Amino acid sequence: MQTLTLSSNATNGRLLGSSHSLRLRAFRSLSERYAQRERPSVIAEFSLFGAIVGIATWAIVSLGHAMTLIR
Repeated sequence: MQTLTLSSNATNGRLLGSSHSLRLRAFRSLSERYAQRERPSVIAEFSLFGAIVGIATWAIVSLGHAMTLIR
């Protein structure tokens, strides 16, 4: 059974060539980036998520309010 390594180096130490798909190279690059983080910034990610939810909620509420004014 062959296992998938999350390293940018192949099993013999050479870098990935063009024979690998772009999707596989992107997956390995992202997985290495997030696997090597020592401690993710939970507060920053949560505040960004909160900002996105707040903006989306504000847009929906303001659209609903504008529709009641047009009536």
